[in-house]
Amino acid sequence: MSTLSARAPFSCPSVSRRSGKVSTRFSRSTRAVVVRAAVVPAPKGISMPPKQPDVPPPKNGFVDYAERMNSRAAMIGFFALLAVEGIFGKGLLELVGITTGNGLGFEL
Repeated sequence: MSTLSARAPFSCPSVSRRSGKVSTRFSRSTRAVVVRAAVVPAPKGISMPPKQPDVPPPKNGFVDYAERMNSRAAMIGFFALLAVEGIFGKGLLELVGITTGNGLGFEL
């Protein structure tokens, strides 16, 4: 069982100890907030692994930091492309000189 405890000022609805009713006024308190959690046992017929698997270190550059930087660069490039197309009013292919929208050239 793990316990999380915090001692800081917070606002919450107050509960009367005598009547058990929740008041609509919020009280300001510095009481400790304690949250307890326990692990739920596995259902019958389900066996738990004897130990956690060992994950080998990443190979060939696939690491969290590199993947995160790649995704950020891709997002920045995508929004930069949208900005360029919005500013010039043309698509990227038209900006580099490739004509689009004329069909394949062998229509009837």
